[in-house]
Parts: sequence; structure tokens; C-alpha cells
Amino acid sequence: MNEMDEEKQKYRKISYEDLLESMDSGSAFRQITRLYPAGGKGSKVYPPTFAEGKYAFETRIGENGQLVQSVLLDSVQSQANRMEEALLQAIKSRNLGIGLLYTDFSEYFPDIGKISTYEVPHRIADAIFRESSLNGVPFRDTEIGQSFVRSNIRDATGLFHYCPHALIFGIWDSTGPGGMGNKFQRTVVSEIVGLNAKPGVQTSSRIDPIIRSNPSLFETSDGTWTAVPEKSVLEKNKPKKFPKKLSELNLGNVVPTIKETGGGVSIDGAVQTTVISIPALKKLRFPLDGANSEATDKKAQVVLLSLAISAVSHARDKGYDLRSRCLLVPEGIPPLELINKDGSSRFFSVDSKTADEILVNSIDQARKAGLPWLDRDVALKPNSNLIDLIRRSRELHDEEENEA
Repeated sequence: MNEMDEEKQKYRKISYEDLLESMDSGSAFRQITRLYPAGGKGSKVYPPTFAEGKYAFETRIGENGQLVQSVLLDSVQSQANRMEEALLQAIKSRNLGIGLLYTDFSEYFPDIGKISTYEVPHRIADAIFRESSLNGVPFRDTEIGQSFVRSNIRDATGLFHYCPHALIFGIWDSTGPGGMGNKFQRTVVSEIVGLNAKPGVQTSSRIDPIIRSNPSLFETSDGTWTAVPEKSVLEKNKPKKFPKKLSELNLGNVVPTIKETGGGVSIDGAVQTTVISIPALKKLRFPLDGANSEATDKKAQVVLLSLAISAVSHARDKGYDLRSRCLLVPEGIPPLELINKDGSSRFFSVDSKTADEILVNSIDQARKAGLPWLDRDVALKPNSNLIDLIRRSRELHDEEENEA
């Protein structure tokens, strides 16, 4: 048995019973993944860029208590989107018994196709669904829509039924009644931070293989460009300058330049910290027929917990190619740590196959307890005003492209 196999055998595989028990004994599940740039420790990666080409630098406290210059490589929101995307792929490719709620644009915009609650910023509360209909009935007026609108932490059964992932990734019905729709906090939070980050510089240059020196450009009568002044239209008895430079046409030479921002960062390594809050899950109640039952609540909560663990596992399987020039590699597969209420820890191994098996089992147990569950796809149709909006948006985009 090699070192990697020994490491995998070090911890016992987590089970459905462990998750059930954790709802009584645990405070959180935590997974800490150490990563390094694919180019090697100390090589350059490119973080997400914010306003004015800036990166999100901050000083954090390292494991040994020292101050560390860090940079955000993947935000909580971005991580949530990656987990939802991975979970959606798993639902489509594996028999997980999870139905999808989506709006089908295929008839009008084949390039858009079907958009599910796993793919939009506000999940089931997104305006795309608000502006869609089911069998001719506006979505919010349907049984599904009303179940969602009525959901709150005292009775989250409607969301559990039709959009359970909203209860782990968070949701705010900001366009709900009076703009005061219900909020549900995130129960799973993950982010990736680069450590010992040193900003780099951005360089640019271009040597054109056919242009020796960059001539001026002039506008012709048909609105195109020419490098010959005699072929241009006149403006105040002088050749009219063309509005674009040669470099904007991807022609000519570009003088080598250096910018102090946007040049990536060198890092020793990175850390992905993922936390699933058990108290946040336990706030959620799922009364059946108006009756509260801790046993029923717990079975629904374990479904959500197993859904979160499955999402984390599938996202890890997809790797850490965060964006162009930001590929990270994990230093092994970390255990899943259960932090008990007294602060002690227990460690488990988990992979996506195990996580999916637990998820399917937890759904089965919840359904046996009488909890509702969407196990078939529900297709909405976009309303005419939404179709018109998309068409007009595309027309304007094309007009702007032609004018540029």
C-alpha cells in the first residue's frame, strides 16, 4: 500500500448515521484544503479583478499567529456558484432523485436553452422565474411559487420541496411582498485565499511581422480606414483622422509597457476553507400538517447537510482551474472534520460517490417521514415581456457592436 492509499485509509468513511448524530453533537463541519500554483510554489497566479484593476489584498493571521499578506483568489459567492454548477452536473448525470425547476427558452432562444435554479444568481427568487409561467399561470401565483413565497425559517417546507439548495447557499426574496421577502442565510461557506502574496506587474508589447513603423490612419468616404492621406475624405481641407488607432485594429507595433496593477501575484500557496454550519441548519423547521416534530425536522436537516457535502465533494472533483492563469493543485485530499459542541473534533473521509449515496439515502428517509420532495423536472415558459426584453437587448447589443 503506497502513501496515498494509507492516507485514504486513515479516516473512517462518513455515513448517514454520522450526519444524523452530528445534528445533536456538532457545531460545524469543516474542510481545509491546502493548494499551490500549478507552476510550483512561488509562481504567479491571477486573482479576480475588482474596480480600477485592483485585487483584494488584506492582512490575515496565519496558522502560527503571524501576520500574512493574503489575496482573495475565489470569493464565497464564486465558490457557491462553482458548487451549484458541480451539483447540477451530478444531478443530470447521476440518479440522485432530485428534480429540476427551470425556465425553457429553447423555442425562442436555442442558445440559451434551459435555465435552472442552480444557474441563476438568486436561485428560485430570481427575476427569470418571476417573469415565467407554468401552464399559463404566472409563476408566483402557482402552487410552487406560493410555497416558496410562504417559506420562512419556522416553516421552510416549500423551499425544501422545490428548491432545497437555496437553503444551503442562501436566498433573499428581495422582490417579494412589499420588498420584504424572506431571507435564508448561507449554511455552507467556502473561499480560497492566496498566502504570502506579492503583487506583480503587467507587461505588454507587440512586434507586428508585417508593419515596420506605425503610420497614421485616415477615414475614407465609406467610413473605413486608409493609411494613404490622398484616399481619405477631407475635414477642414485636411485628411480626416480615423477614430481608431492601428493597435485597436490589432495591427502595428505596440511599444513595451509596464503597469503596476493587474499583473497577477506570486504566492507560496493557498488555502480553501469550507464550513457547514449545523446551528444554521437546526434553525430551519419543517412542520407537517401544522404539527412540529423534531424527528421530522432532523431528517430534513440531514438532507440539506448531505446536499452540502455532496456539493463540496463534486466541486473538488472538478478541480481548481479558477480562471485564466489561476490553476491550483491540492496537496492531497483533506478529511472532513466534525467540530463537536465542546470544541473537540472527529475526522472522516468522504468522496463524491459516498456523498451521493448518503444524499440518496437521506432523501429516501425524509420522504418516508412524509416530507415533500421534487423528484421530477418542472418546466416553466418565459413570459412574452421577458422574451421581448431579451430580443430588444440583443438588438441594442448588435447596434452598439456595429457602431463601435
